[in-house]
Amino acid sequence: MYYTESEARKLVIEAGRRLHEEKLVARTWGNVSARISEDSFVITPSGRAYEDLREEDLAVVKTDCSYEGDIKPSSEKGVHADAYMLRGDVSFIVHTHQYYASAVAADCRSTQFAPCASYGLPGTSKLRKNMRACIIAHPDADAFLMARHGTLMLASGPDDAYALAYGLEEKCRALVEARVPSYDTVKQAGFDTGRIDIREMPFVKIADDPFVMECCKAGVKVGAYIDDFAQIIGPDIRVVENDEWAAERALLGYSTGQTARIFAAKKIPMTGALDMMGGQHPALNPAIGRNAVLVRGVGAVCIGKTESDAEAAAAVCSKNCAAACYARNVRPMNAFDARLQRYVYLTKYSAQIDG
Repeated sequence: MYYTESEARKLVIEAGRRLHEEKLVARTWGNVSARISEDSFVITPSGRAYEDLREEDLAVVKTDCSYEGDIKPSSEKGVHADAYMLRGDVSFIVHTHQYYASAVAADCRSTQFAPCASYGLPGTSKLRKNMRACIIAHPDADAFLMARHGTLMLASGPDDAYALAYGLEEKCRALVEARVPSYDTVKQAGFDTGRIDIREMPFVKIADDPFVMECCKAGVKVGAYIDDFAQIIGPDIRVVENDEWAAERALLGYSTGQTARIFAAKKIPMTGALDMMGGQHPALNPAIGRNAVLVRGVGAVCIGKTESDAEAAAAVCSKNCAAACYARNVRPMNAFDARLQRYVYLTKYSAQIDG
């Protein structure tokens, strides 16, 4: 079945908003498409928030990935194009970054109910190639995991896509919760977020769910297990004691050692440029600063330029901690890939959101 272009535009807009409202996607991540002919489909644009999309903001793409007009389609258009070419029964595709399924995908292995495509950086030919190979290898599958990234649902329409996403999420939730140790961390009082003072990141949000608290209790730096964490937080996240001074310095990338505490009556930056930018610098931040820090007995202290930014940081921090708890025998992504994604996010996607 093919949709008319007007039907497709309406359905894609509705699907994007519903997925965003039900937290199956966040920010500009994920994408939705609907087939309008044997060799063309309507797809969400690159770097645009779902809640603001209009029907005229969508792009029409051919299965050879060509498109007309000024609207740039999603960077994952090639994944959608290959799926439509390989599966004539598919008319609607949803790519999500949903919580529990993304955590399971960090394990980089197939489950009994969903095959997992090998990892490739977002928007790259490697990701497209790996996803294509997975679809070919599992012609009867409709729900796929994408290693360290998210999911892909191949459906006949939006209702089927929703059902696949919800069903996959519940199955993955059971897997994750079965692996997490009992939640016995005692929360500590006395942490004052008002004392976190980073000029260009004035909004603070704390995530303190069981997965975050488990990582706080472990006391070990947590690497990036999923792409959106690498982008919005950084290559890893440090653990500090219940101390606002140490938390602020960790967010900025400064030393929190005893020597620094003795000699720093005020912040002494590792780099003056980073300090001048309030902790945000597109070249320096991937290696130095972070948008979250784990504080023992408190949770993940997350910062952002806006309240929405801080909430997004808290959400992906929680999801990455769930992934770390689940994928215990898998290393996090390598530092180069994580820093590259962080740099691209700061210089490109974050700028699009701000615009």
